[in-house]
Amino acid sequence: YTRLSEIFYDANFCDISIINCKKALDYSIILNNTLSTARTYKCIGYSYQLLNNVDSALYYYDKSLKTSEDINNKLDVEKCIALIMYYSKGEKDSAYVLLKNNLNKIDNENVRYSYHYTIGDMFYVDKKYDSALYYLKESLDDSIIIKNVAFTTTLSAIYDSVGDYEKRAYYDNLSSKLF
Repeated sequence: YTRLSEIFYDANFCDISIINCKKALDYSIILNNTLSTARTYKCIGYSYQLLNNVDSALYYYDKSLKTSEDINNKLDVEKCIALIMYYSKGEKDSAYVLLKNNLNKIDNENVRYSYHYTIGDMFYVDKKYDSALYYLKESLDDSIIIKNVAFTTTLSAIYDSVGDYEKRAYYDNLSSKLF
């Protein structure tokens, strides 16, 4: 059920993802697997966040944090909270501080790449292109190809914004090869 929920989440079928997450949650609670339970709560939070249901997302993120003290889960949830509670509400400095402070605590490469991309994307939205380029380029070593497509697409958009069409073409080419 957990894997099904992730597949539906990745395909933007959040309602179906939540249904499967709640079935997975029943089993992880029965098995008394706190890390699995925390990750499932986090997945439900992701789905609600994608549905723009902030209150429900925060509720499940909080349950995830209270269920397990696993550092990677905590850092991943805090990244989502930084986006919802701070960045999207205009408290951008607080979001940047939380995310940058957490970068020093990360020992998992996938979590680190995700953080770099999130920070880079925030800088891109804020039109702080030099900072965006730094963080996005740090995320390019991610082994998950679809993420690298997103990273290179954003890098291409930045180079388009600053008028560096040679580098834009390079990242467009790289993105098409990855895709």
